[in-house]
Amino acid sequence: MSAPVAAVLVAAGQGRRFGREKLWLDFWGRPVWRWSLDTLLSLPDLSLVALVVPADEVARFRAALPEGADETVRVVPGGAQRTDSVVAGITALTAAGIEEDTPVLVHDAARPAATPELMVRVVAAVRSGTGAVPVVPVADSLKTLDAARMVSGSVDRDAVLAAQTPQGGTLRQVRAAMEETHAWGRTATDEAAAMSAGGIAVRAVEGEPLNRKLTEPGDDAMLRAALASWAAPAAPPAALAEGLRAGIGFDAHRLEAGRPMRLAGLDWPGEVAGLTGHSDGDAALHAVIDALLGAAGLGDIGTLYPPDDERWAGADSAELLRGAVEQLAAAGWRPANVDLAIAARRPAIAPRRDEIAARIAKLCDVEPAMVSVKGTTSDGLGFAGAEGVAAFAVATVAAAGA
Repeated sequence: MSAPVAAVLVAAGQGRRFGREKLWLDFWGRPVWRWSLDTLLSLPDLSLVALVVPADEVARFRAALPEGADETVRVVPGGAQRTDSVVAGITALTAAGIEEDTPVLVHDAARPAATPELMVRVVAAVRSGTGAVPVVPVADSLKTLDAARMVSGSVDRDAVLAAQTPQGGTLRQVRAAMEETHAWGRTATDEAAAMSAGGIAVRAVEGEPLNRKLTEPGDDAMLRAALASWAAPAAPPAALAEGLRAGIGFDAHRLEAGRPMRLAGLDWPGEVAGLTGHSDGDAALHAVIDALLGAAGLGDIGTLYPPDDERWAGADSAELLRGAVEQLAAAGWRPANVDLAIAARRPAIAPRRDEIAARIAKLCDVEPAMVSVKGTTSDGLGFAGAEGVAAFAVATVAAAGA
């Protein structure tokens, strides 16, 4: 193991430009800030993260830490300005006994798509003896404006680069730079600026185009798309690499006040509205059924369970899924893998994601690792933003004897 690394994850911003709590947006089953934290925790040399949060939300963030992270993550109350929050994080690392020459990454939690490879590049630059900042070229033309907001000139974009986080230095360098910034009343937009102003050399390392900051409305759609490939394994497990057939499924049902909520094979007590439908309205399991039947070439849920057949009125969709699996077996197929995405404003999917995966795995007679579940809110847009719940599923089936 190499020398340890520490980090400050800044999650104390208020999201004023975004207009709402941006760090708690659900991106494929995890809030925005958890993507950044989980990436930091994946670094093999990481010893401690100071997670800096709004002073009145310490308990909320602590309750949402990944299992087993209590020893590695310190949740720290932040300050009014970003520099105050960075200082709070550096102070927490110092109090925890982190050594002065330890490389420290300072990362904005609003940049959830930073990769481990980028973080490793920043650490390597710090270990070479300098501060570090990831940068990317500026693609757009740059203009200067006068007081009347009229174009007064152009800036050579080849001469400027856009800075990203994580930025880095040793614990000693970052602390000295931030303390000096405060002492002199300087304005430092980031740690690289503070270190440069304090006479510390800062090396530029290659950044990542997808390492965008969640700042304005619309940024969330681009980041959610960028993270889509991270939400599930990029390739199927080796045991499933041969002899598979795949199918897709979609279903949507409206919400109806006073009806029990039944979704993904689970009851959701406390919900004021449930899903309409000829059966119990479970859009998630209906999408899974369609995906499995489609993969095996056995039609769709309407073929197997006609909506005009009173036998299925109010039926438990879990039993319908079991019946679909039996149909697969009769045709010589078995479920191999299910990937399910649920678009709903309510209920919240993330807190019960593992429970949903376990339930579907049991119904399909597969291992829980073969079921992936993601939740999204659709950001209040469209049918799934206000009127109902939509679900998308991709399933693979294998020959019964394989």
